[in-house]
Amino acid sequence: MAVGFERALPPAPPGAIETVEARLEITLPDDYKEFLRRHNGGYVESNFFPAGGGCGHVRYLYSAGPNDDEYVDDLEGAARRYWPPSRPGDPIDPSFLPIGEEDLGNVICLKVGGEDYGAVYFWDHELAVSVGPYTHLADSFSEYFEGLRPIEELEA
Repeated sequence: MAVGFERALPPAPPGAIETVEARLEITLPDDYKEFLRRHNGGYVESNFFPAGGGCGHVRYLYSAGPNDDEYVDDLEGAARRYWPPSRPGDPIDPSFLPIGEEDLGNVICLKVGGEDYGAVYFWDHELAVSVGPYTHLADSFSEYFEGLRPIEELEA
């Protein structure tokens, strides 16, 4: 792993992953489930995503179930906040599961339905209405997370 966590949440408790899948009526990719079993989100060290063309860095990743951090959402809460009808005007398509955020409020999404299942995308809230909000970052969560680089590499 190229970057770690400033503050990691405890591993997903038994049953949390299955519960979120059932409540949201989705199936999470195996590599993402394994990540949640080990890390379950939290604050990621300062990073950038070189393959993202200027987007794709992440400040924090969401947890599989409720957590005690006031800023880090859980997957179900994020889905309910970003999916229609909760977000009229510029919702995130329900085939894209919000899994994390960057500093400006843009969202890292995991494709959980349709073509490109398991791929990771960047959702830009400012482009949502005009241009098209989704930028493909990686074909899998593992590829995305392993592709994150410490910010020090950018500065060098």
